[in-house]
Amino acid sequence: MSLLGGDDLKEQQRINELELKINREKQKLDKKIIRQKILMGAFLIDMLEGGKLNGLKSYTVDNLEAFLTRKGDKELMAEVIEKLRGQETLLNNKTDNRS
Repeated sequence: MSLLGGDDLKEQQRINELELKINREKQKLDKKIIRQKILMGAFLIDMLEGGKLNGLKSYTVDNLEAFLTRKGDKELMAEVIEKLRGQETLLNNKTDNRS
């Protein structure tokens, strides 16, 4: 063992251990946030499909596409937006016919 650098190695090992611990905690937090987003999305989908909140479909149709910034995201959600737009149109036509 050298007279110089022995403590440096221990300190570097401790730093590495702490960095691993930080990365594990970040991964846990990321998973938690992703799960929260998935559950929120599932809740909103249930609200949209069930027509449980007046104006939500219309608001979503009017604003979702502008919210999405990436081309791939817009392409992914295009079918959903069109389906909602069609449902909103049907609902509006039924409401107009009843008046």
